[in-house]
Amino acid sequence: MRGHRVTSPDENEALRILRAESDIKRVLIAYASTVDSRHWPDLGLVFTESARAVYGSDPAFQFTCEGIGEIADMCRANLDGCGPTQHLITNFRIDIDGGTARSVCSVQAGLFGQGEASHKRYEMWGEYRDHWREETNGWRITERVLHVVHEFGDRDQVLGP
Repeated sequence: MRGHRVTSPDENEALRILRAESDIKRVLIAYASTVDSRHWPDLGLVFTESARAVYGSDPAFQFTCEGIGEIADMCRANLDGCGPTQHLITNFRIDIDGGTARSVCSVQAGLFGQGEASHKRYEMWGEYRDHWREETNGWRITERVLHVVHEFGDRDQVLGP
């Protein structure tokens, strides 16, 4: 048939995987925008209600959160006291397996203090290691681990109240 192309099952699966990868990248970028804008209700577009998250590699400065409420509380506690922040997310590695996925991406977070500490800066380089589930409203993170690769600056004077 001229002008018509039949898509094979293999092509359909490849398209499904590409779409899932693209959707997951969009959610990861939405997370960065959410924490930088501090529009906390949008965390519901990123995590499942029962998501579990461990932020940080150093047990002395690590946050374990059970559920989206605790994740939002941890984000508020650390970022609402900051000045401007910028979370850059890149180097996406995503594996799709049906309605679940795993991803690893690099994050570089730059944060400034506010008020008398507005000249203070803290920066963190790390990886988000996430488990995902496809839900009726899109892909959502069910489990997150932030592995910190390197950090520098004035964390104690920038993060928190």
